[in-house]
Parts: sequence; C-alpha cells; structure tokens
Amino acid sequence: MIDMNRRILSLLVLISAVTLAAPAQANPANRQAFVRYFGKYLAQGLNSCGTCHVRDHAEGAESLDDFPHNPFGNQLRETADKLLEQKQDADLALRLKLIADQDADGDGFTNLQEVLSGTAPGDKTKFPAADSKKKLEQLTAEFNEFQNRYAWKPFKPVHRPEVPVVADLNWPRNPIDQFIAAGHEQKGLKRAAEASPEVLLRRVYLDLIGLNPTPEEIRAFLEDAKTNDKAYEAVVDRLLNHPAYGERWGRHWMDVWRYSDWAGYKDALRVSQRHIWHWRDWIIESLNADKSYDQMLTEMLAADELKPDDWDTLRATGFLARNYHAERDQWMDDVVKHTSQTFLGITVGCAKCHDHMYDPIKQTEYYQMRAIFEPYHVRTDRVEGVLDVSKNGIPRAYDRSLTSKTWFLEAGDERRPVKDKSIPPGVPEFLGGKYEVEPVSLPLVASQPARREFVKQDLLDQAKETMEQAKAPEQRAAAESALAVLEAQFAIEAMEVAGDKKSDAWKTAAQNLVKLQREAAIEAAQWELTSAIKQEEQATTALKKAEKGKKKSSISKAKQQLKKAEQAHKAAETQLKKAEDAAKEKLTTKYSPRKQSKYPESSTGRRLAFARWLTNRQNPLTARVAMNHIWLRHFGQPIVPTVNEYGGNGREPTHPALLDWLAAEFMDRDWSMKEMHRLIVTSATYRMAGTGAPENHAIDPDNLFLWKKSARRMEGEIVRDNLLYIPGRLDAAMGGPDIDNHQAQDSRRKSIYLRHAHEKLVEFVQIFDGPSVSECYMRETSVQPHQALALANSKLTFLASEALASQIEEKTTGDMDAFIEEAYLRILSRRPDEVEHQLCREYLLASVKAEGSQPTRDQYEKLITVLFNHNDFVTIR
Repeated sequence: MIDMNRRILSLLVLISAVTLAAPAQANPANRQAFVRYFGKYLAQGLNSCGTCHVRDHAEGAESLDDFPHNPFGNQLRETADKLLEQKQDADLALRLKLIADQDADGDGFTNLQEVLSGTAPGDKTKFPAADSKKKLEQLTAEFNEFQNRYAWKPFKPVHRPEVPVVADLNWPRNPIDQFIAAGHEQKGLKRAAEASPEVLLRRVYLDLIGLNPTPEEIRAFLEDAKTNDKAYEAVVDRLLNHPAYGERWGRHWMDVWRYSDWAGYKDALRVSQRHIWHWRDWIIESLNADKSYDQMLTEMLAADELKPDDWDTLRATGFLARNYHAERDQWMDDVVKHTSQTFLGITVGCAKCHDHMYDPIKQTEYYQMRAIFEPYHVRTDRVEGVLDVSKNGIPRAYDRSLTSKTWFLEAGDERRPVKDKSIPPGVPEFLGGKYEVEPVSLPLVASQPARREFVKQDLLDQAKETMEQAKAPEQRAAAESALAVLEAQFAIEAMEVAGDKKSDAWKTAAQNLVKLQREAAIEAAQWELTSAIKQEEQATTALKKAEKGKKKSSISKAKQQLKKAEQAHKAAETQLKKAEDAAKEKLTTKYSPRKQSKYPESSTGRRLAFARWLTNRQNPLTARVAMNHIWLRHFGQPIVPTVNEYGGNGREPTHPALLDWLAAEFMDRDWSMKEMHRLIVTSATYRMAGTGAPENHAIDPDNLFLWKKSARRMEGEIVRDNLLYIPGRLDAAMGGPDIDNHQAQDSRRKSIYLRHAHEKLVEFVQIFDGPSVSECYMRETSVQPHQALALANSKLTFLASEALASQIEEKTTGDMDAFIEEAYLRILSRRPDEVEHQLCREYLLASVKAEGSQPTRDQYEKLITVLFNHNDFVTIR
C-alpha cells in the first residue's frame, strides 16, 4: 500500500499540468484541500491519493486511464460536474459536505463515517468495526462542531462577518474586542486587566513612532488622564500625525517590500539600483500623508503608467527597480515570486516548473504573470539641479519593449522554451476578477525626459557656468557658441512639439541652427588647437629639462608625452580644417538634434491592469494580507501565522472572522492605514496588561487567543534610535541619500537612513535580528549573549550615557533621588519601585568617600549604562 501511494504521488507530480486543467480531476491541490477539510480528524492512512483513486495494473499507473477514480472519487467527480453545470463553485469542501451522508462503496457506512473511522470510503472490503457505532457518533458530533467554526476561505472575496455577541458587554471598546472576547469565552480564558498608564503610553509611542515618550510627555499624560477619559485617544491622534510615524511604519513595510540599497561595486550594478533611497523617501512621505494602501500598491507597480509625468510619484516604482538582476530570468523569477507573496500571500513562483502542488495555480499561469512584467526595465531619470545621474537620479520602471514575448519553459528550464506560441499576460484564474489591459499613451516628457523644463534649465545653467569660468578668449568663444546652439535647439524643439515643422519659420530656424552649429564647431576646434599647442610647448620644455637631468626614465617619459602632444596638435588642426570647410557649404535644414535618451511613446498597460485587479474589492487576498501584516506589528504575532503563504501549504488563522472583518473595514475606510492603526491601538485588546491569570497558561500557553498583551523585543533599528533620541543626540532630519553603514556608531541620523544592502549592513541592527535583504516578511527574534555585549560596549551606549548623565545631573542639581527617578523616566518610561530605587542608591553611594559628598559623574554614567542594558529598555510591554 505504501509503495502504491508513493507511485501514485509520483505520477501526480508528473501529470499535474494535465490534471489541473480539469476541476473534477485529481491533483495535489485537491489532495491538500481534502487534508485541510478534515484537519485533525483525517487518519494518516487516508492522507493519500489512493483514497479517491485506484490503479489498474499491479506494476503501477502509467497514465490517467490507468489511474481511475474509485466509487468515492467518482461521487466527488460527478458532484463537481453537476455543480459546474449549474454554474456553481465546485469547491472540494462543498462537494465533501454534499456527499458526506452518502455511501459510495455500499458497505453500509456513510462516507463521513468511514473517513472518521480511518477506513477507505471507496473500498467496500474495508469498513468500520461493528462495535464502533458509539465512537463514530461522538466523532461525528465533534467533527460537525469543527466544521461549524467560521469558514476560513482566503481565496473567496472578503465578506464582512457578523460581530459576535459576548457576555461581558463592558469590556469591548470596539468590534475587535468582541471577536477576541468570543475566543476568551469559548476557551475559558480570563483576560488581563488594562495596562498601567505608563506602560500603555510607552507601548503606543514605540509602536507608532518608535521613540520613547519623554518624562514631560509622561507627566502630562498622567495629569490629563485624571480628568479626560479621552486622553489616550488624543495621544494616539498626535502620534499618527507625528513625522516619525512614517519612518517607523516605513521600516515595517520596507521589510515586506524587500527594500535594499544599491549593492554594486564601482560602476557595477548588483541587485537594486543607485539612489533607490528615493523610493524609501516616497514610502515615508506616503505613510505620513496617509496615502491609501491601494493607491500605494498601484503606484509601486505602475506609477509610470498611471502618472507618467509626475516625478514624485514615479519614485514609487523603486519597488520594481529594486528587483533588478543582471540575469533576466532571475529578475523575472524574483518579481513574480515576491510580488505574489508580498501582496497576495501566495507562492506563484512554485508553479514555474509544474502545476502548483498545493494551490490551484497552473504552470501556464506562472508564465502569464511573468508576462505582466516581461516588458518592463529600469532607467534612471534626472532630478532637478543634477545632470549626472551617477550622482543623483530617480531609478524607475518603464516598459522598454512593447513586443516582448514570454515563452513557456519546459519544467521551468530556461534552456527549453516552447516557442510555438507566446504566453499572454494574465492572473491566476482561481482568484477571480477581471484582468483587462489597455495600452497607455505617454506624454513627451515621459518618452523624452530631457525635454522637461528643469532639465533644459539645468543644461542652460551648466553652459552659462562653463562660459563664465572660461579663462582664455578662445575657450570663452567656444562656450558662447555652445550656449547659442543649445538655445536654438530648444527653440526648434518647441516649434516641432507645437506641430510647426516644415513651415517657412521652421526652415529659417533650422538653417540658423545649422549655421550656429557650424560656427560652434569652428570655435570648439580652435580652442582644441590652442590647448594642443600649449600642451606641445609644455611637453617640449619638459623634454629639455629631462635631457639636462640625463635620467633615461624621465627622458623616455617626456618623449612619450611630447609625441602624444604632437599627435593631438595634428588632430586639432585637421578638425579645425574640417569645421572650416563645412562652414563654407550651402546652408541646409539638416541640423544635429540635441543628444538625449528616447524611450517608447506608449506603455503596455499590463502592470496598471494588474494593480487594478489586485486592489479591486473583489480580490480575496490583498486586504487580508495587508491587515495581517499590520496586526503582526502591533501584537508581535500575526493572525495568519504564515504571512506570505495563505495557500494549502500555509497555516490556518487563529481568528479568521476577525481578519475578514478587519479586511472589510480596511476597504470600507478607503484603505486608510492610519484609521486601522487608530482602531487597533484604541481597542481593549491592545490596552491589556502583559500579565494575566496563571491558569490561562494551561489552556493557551502561547497566548494565541490574546488573553494578555505579549511583550516583544524592540527591533534593532529602534534600539539604536532610542540610544540617540533619549539623550537628545538624534538628528531628526528626514530623507536623503543612504548613509554609509560603517558610520552607524557615529551618525546621529535614524537607522532607516543607514545603508541596507547585501554585504553592507549595520552590524548593531543585525545583532538585534535586523531584516534580511533577500526577504523579510516576518522578522525572527532571538536572545543571544552578543546582544547584551553590543548594548553594553557600543560607542552609541557610551555617548548616550555620557550625554544623558550630564543632562540629568544638571537638571536635578545634585539631588540623587531625583536623578534616579528622572533616569528611569527617560530610559524606561516609568518610575523605579522601592527595591529598584534602593539598589540604585546603594550603587551610587558605594563610590562616595566622605559623608555628605555626591556620587561622581562616572558613577552616574555607569548607572545610566546599566539602565540602557535593562530588559525593560529593549522590550515593548
């Protein structure tokens, strides 16, 4: 039996491309759906293709004809056919439910009874034991209860579930709490009380802006809360409008969207692009402006098709520019793989070589999705004030080829393309929706970006500066001629854009431009000749000097330089003669146009169509995936544990109804992330303390049902940021080029602005489980000795302790008790308890030599260092 199952599974892998084309056929996705439907009630022996199929030959199946359905499989197939005839969904779970009470093999037991008892429902020779009736009744009741739970259907459009009614009507602050409370009641959990005001305030500060509240902010909040029951809500509103909100949540989304700075060396490009930081700044600015999530997705995928002349918005396509890879196939693999996991939470990349093993994604659909991105490439457009794109520029996506083909690859092998027919762009059919492509006409400044006004002005300014800096008369004359040519080129370009081409005015302008270009060529050649003559004279003088010195190596070098100078002199004379002869020819209208990059005048519209399909309300996954990420970063644990895998190989959510409700609410609130943050952090669930009833540990040891607020460790970025912020050393400047990662101990800028790329990581951040460059859909948290060593011995901690001790000592004017309290408030956002206060006093007084004297500055600094190494400093409680 085991051998047969192995052979059957091997066959299914080989024929999956065929079987997925027919919904009623067997395939790995159906098998996975079968397993998920029965869950823990499925016996191991029935987790097999043989549950629905038989083989005709003892040596094994060689084709689908040799691998027919057994009676149970036939029932499933026939039920699917009937549903499809009625234009209904042939979902396997529905089919299993419809035939549960039927007896496929005629052995006197229903299909459900046989599955629950672990006997084959399609084999009449195998049936439950005669004395198993009572046990089967119990199992059936339990299974029915299991099936009556909220149906998690991630591949179906989001429908807002009913908010559950709970016994305790006083606890919930909003519907989130009712979903959580329902779980408490079902599991018999006693939830924690509300967190203390100090703990709650620090929690929401770190969650929303990544910075500690100051002692002044803590005291103000505690005072306000005495008389204002909305004091906390007012804090939330203020934090959501704080500039640091965009930086804090920008880093979260940069994890998910795989932000990476340029990882090249010298002129080489290796993953990502130069100046990709423009995309990072766009992310931060968009979040602070509360740009809707659906709009952000659309702009990241297709800003060049949506707003082709808006250079601020074009920064968003850094999402696509970041995927750059020198190997085109690898590039396309990455963009398909990560776009699907990032926004849809499905592993389309698994279907490159064969039909997906767990989800109903055909191999052809992988190539359809690749075809969406096949035409695009990356370029760098100029920014105002900088003509050299190696120094600054906006890396952005554009469709380079409007006729690019996508070929089906046999077994995913790039060496074996099937070129009978190219694959059209498309999306996985099982997710529904309409993918409708319309080509996009682009404005002139998109296809010819050097036509933009600021670029023209920068070129004029450069030409004028060259003229003003000219030292020799010939050099100035050449610069003046070049400026005149440039101005004339701009003038004739304007005429042509206006449609005035081949008119008398145009012909006059064109002839004038030809005349100016000929004159400029003479002036440039004359300056080249003057320079060459001067260089020859200098080389001659250098040779004479070398000959006097009689050093052979110097003489040889001087002769070589003179030879080069003579050749340059001769070439300059030739060029001048050529320019003078050209100037004598009859004037024509064949002017030389300005050298500039030209790109296609239209775009395929494929990516814009994909973005619109992705953000349509009927798309089942986009809102669910986004809300799961947001929830994860507020609670330290996601609702769907596998944040980038919602398919058959993923894990089921802890609160499926809550996630669906959040997704529906998210879309109803116009995809506003700030609105959802506000809803979450003002909930009673979020406001719970971190400790609860001890008996809960036996019921839910991992706190999956949120009977308390689990503590979590700060990310490395905000550990570093607070080491700067708390002592007032942080430079709050926003945006700009990435800062060398080796400057992390000296730079006062936030961690989000430090370089993050392959082999160019901030060591301090990585010690605290910083994000992987390749992908980081959810960070792992570790506890390791070198984290404490880094925090105790880093230059950042030393400078923070020095600065903070000085500030607090000056503020408290020698009052040791006040110093201790202020230090706790600044670093841990709370006052010390009696034991902690006494321990601090004893430590400080241990250094005092004479009665009545004060602790030394060194002792105060060491106490500050100890508090920076306190577990409460690196923990969000």
